[in-house]
Amino acid sequence: MKKLIIILFAVLVSITGFAQDADLVFVDGWVDIRAAGETFEAFSGDTLRAGDSVITGSDSYAELEQKDLSSIIVKPNSVFTIREIETASGRETVLSTTVGAVSFKFGKLFGREPMITTPSIVAGIRGTELTVYAGEDGSTLVAVESGLVSVESQGVTVDLSADEGVEVLPGEVPGEKFSLIGKNLDFSSWNKEKYENLLADPITGLSRMSQQIDNFIIEIQELNSIRSDLKDEWKQLEQRRVDISGKEGQEKASQFYSDQMVPIEIKIGPVYLNIRYHSLSALSFRRYILSRLYLEMKSKYIMDAKNTNYLDFLDRYRNITGRFEQEVVSFLDVNDI
Repeated sequence: MKKLIIILFAVLVSITGFAQDADLVFVDGWVDIRAAGETFEAFSGDTLRAGDSVITGSDSYAELEQKDLSSIIVKPNSVFTIREIETASGRETVLSTTVGAVSFKFGKLFGREPMITTPSIVAGIRGTELTVYAGEDGSTLVAVESGLVSVESQGVTVDLSADEGVEVLPGEVPGEKFSLIGKNLDFSSWNKEKYENLLADPITGLSRMSQQIDNFIIEIQELNSIRSDLKDEWKQLEQRRVDISGKEGQEKASQFYSDQMVPIEIKIGPVYLNIRYHSLSALSFRRYILSRLYLEMKSKYIMDAKNTNYLDFLDRYRNITGRFEQEVVSFLDVNDI
């Protein structure tokens, strides 16, 4: 029994992971933390753990620090979340900006830097200072001050070095990288332009958002297929364990469990972690980007609800949210929503 407890503890550790927490070291204005389905006011000294979000208002920002002395500044009108994902290199911390502007400066004390994500990009970094701008239309702009950043979207990667930037539209490959020298980037003006363009052509914008939701769903479906195969394999092994127990005794059955079944359990944990990662990313995209566009359009056409453009928008919007409900919601729990 003691050996079994040790094995199960090892499985539990592999599932829960080792994402770096971040401490709030400075808060200006009203800042919220969303954790375990609850939202409450943030104060200096609070700790942000995997799954937790910092939400700033129009006149507030927050500064966080990780144990390796990495600094994260969450600027006004932003949603920033610490997540974790399993990769070929092992468990990794993911610093996710759903909307807004977040600046990063990474320390050197603890080796590998985390991944940086927005709804439209994944960025690998090396000893870097950068700012990520995540627009309310789902676009992303990455601006690198120092170090190296590899920005990936739709299977295409652009490598950035100091004083370089790139813009990525939702559901599309990265654009051409550009020089930041002589440019004064401002999130508010950049985001305003992006959102005005979105409202001027919401159908095209919605099509891009639909592609992004589909990307999340594809990842979830592929991972869930792997998870289902592993669970089926485990069930077959469980029947063999029962047979061994009846024929050869409990000690042999326990050894079979340790040798054959525990490795399957260890594989299932990371797969489920990644399903949750993509499901929560899809939820954030719907909550902070897709839903805002819906509310904007509903307000715009409140006195003209039969407008053909609005009805076309609603039909496409409901198609997207219907796919979300069917393919994503089952992997969320009540605390997520």
